[in-house]
Amino acid sequence: MAVSFKSIKTTTRRINPLKDFTLEDVPLEIRYDPLTGRSGRVLDTGFNVSEKPNLSPIIEKSKEIFCPFCPETLEKSTPLFPEDLLPEGRVQVGEATLIPNLLPLDKYPGVSIFSHQHYIPLDKFTPDVMRDAFSAALIFIQRVLEFDPDVGHCYINWNYMPPAGSSLVHPHLQVNCGETATNQHREQLEGCKRYNKAHGTNFWHDFMEQEITLKSRYIGEIGPVFWSLSFVPNGYLPDVLFIFPDHKTVAQLDESSLLAFLKGLSRILLYFHSENIFSFNMSLFSVREDAHFRLNGRVTPRLLTRDIGNSDRTYSQVMHQETYSVIPPESVCRKVNRIFFKGALS
Repeated sequence: MAVSFKSIKTTTRRINPLKDFTLEDVPLEIRYDPLTGRSGRVLDTGFNVSEKPNLSPIIEKSKEIFCPFCPETLEKSTPLFPEDLLPEGRVQVGEATLIPNLLPLDKYPGVSIFSHQHYIPLDKFTPDVMRDAFSAALIFIQRVLEFDPDVGHCYINWNYMPPAGSSLVHPHLQVNCGETATNQHREQLEGCKRYNKAHGTNFWHDFMEQEITLKSRYIGEIGPVFWSLSFVPNGYLPDVLFIFPDHKTVAQLDESSLLAFLKGLSRILLYFHSENIFSFNMSLFSVREDAHFRLNGRVTPRLLTRDIGNSDRTYSQVMHQETYSVIPPESVCRKVNRIFFKGALS
């Protein structure tokens, strides 16, 4: 098996006042992403979110501020797409509405609003609750791909709650389509081609086979979707990878594949809820067509700020582009796996 989970293990020494000023060695592991080669640091600090955050002030304050996504304001306060792209102006699926994003981070930026409900708790995102917004996103992406042959990269993103960067509590997805890949996606595409040239096989299939064999991060599979914890976490806490091994593009997703994905996602959110994590980022990466690429994504927990107002992102991520996690992903795999299969939402 050619997939390599490379790491460098080292220690730092300190005299610990919490242990009668005894000298101790503290382990540090520097890991390298098996696809992109990007490094990240993994510590074992014993950190846990011990108390359930009080979300009431955030939710109540958000209700006092104007919300353009609530049903009484949506029609009057949100923009429309040009008629040549979308004659209807917006995409409507059930209670979900997809509109142009006022923050255009790509050539075709959309926002898919989940429902009329201003706030949806993390543990209430059942597949049925999420289906309309994701379906609207898929319809929009398909329209864009048909409309503009130069578009080659598509993303479905989700900032849930303000700690994840969301400016509104009202739940919504960000859907971006364009001609230029983001840095993370470009590194994936380059890594896929580099791996195939070196080994003559598909990285994603080899990666999944290796993770299933190792078992230390493998969560499970639902339908056509593979789930595992990331070897190199993106954030302060371990995050989750998902892969569609038989899908090269989001345009290939049918209703049953989407439902399988949403079942898995709902169970990952249940795990976050059980750990008192109430904010996250999610991204799904897609191309129009690439023989070596497979549809994939990641769900990364974000921490609610403490009383001092600090962020869970520091100089390490912002200035050095070097992630670090204070919990090894292997240490939480059994708990995630248990909730993934036992605590399933319908």
